[in-house]
Amino acid sequence: MVTLYSADEVARHNNENDIWLIMNGGVYDVTKFLKEHPGGEEVLLTLAGQDGTTCFDDIGHTTEAIQLRETLKIGEVGGDGVTSTENPGPNTSRNDNTHNTQWMIEPEKQKPSPLLPISVGIFAVFYILFFYYWS
Repeated sequence: MVTLYSADEVARHNNENDIWLIMNGGVYDVTKFLKEHPGGEEVLLTLAGQDGTTCFDDIGHTTEAIQLRETLKIGEVGGDGVTSTENPGPNTSRNDNTHNTQWMIEPEKQKPSPLLPISVGIFAVFYILFFYYWS
């Protein structure tokens, strides 16, 4: 039998000693995982007591991460609503941190290849030589 929690009840678990998150309607106790989280503690602390579905899905976690998440599941949200960001509890801040991009890793910018100018130069030399000698 699945244990049902209200969004208000999940919202009360919002500090580093007791962190619950809602993801895809499930309730997850991530307290013991806080120090191990590859993205850092701040990500989980920012979303503590809230719905972290958008953040989790936007990152594109591996299959292993999704399986690990399921081991932390303690129940499902039911009763007064499924999404705590739509109807936050009394102890939550109304700041919508689900789209906070401070924790996101910026992709490394690609450096331009030095082969392009070299290739253009070689082509220009051959072009000039071709028309100079065969014209």
